[in-house]
Amino acid sequence: MLRIGANYYDDVEARFGLDPALVARMRAANVLYDEDAAGQFFQLYSAPRPDGFFFEIVQRQVNYQGYGAPNAPFRIAAQKRAARPAGMPHL
Repeated sequence: MLRIGANYYDDVEARFGLDPALVARMRAANVLYDEDAAGQFFQLYSAPRPDGFFFEIVQRQVNYQGYGAPNAPFRIAAQKRAARPAGMPHL
C-alpha cells in the first residue's frame, strides 16, 4: 500500500474529532479519511507501479457527496516519495 505520512493522521484526528482508536487503525493501514455533512469517506491507494499506474479503493458511508479531494495533496506527496530511487535523500 501507499505509505501516508504520519502527520496526516494527527491532522485528520484533530480536524474531525475522530476516535483515536479509529485513527490508529487508519494509520496502520494507510487509509485516508474525509467527511461532509452527509457522510464519511475512506480511501486506500496501492503503491504506484513504475509506469505510474495505481489502484484506489474507496468506501462511502451514508451519503458522502465528494471524492476525497482534500486528500489529493497527501496522496501526491506519498506517491512522489514512493517514486524516489532507493538511497535518494529526502529534502
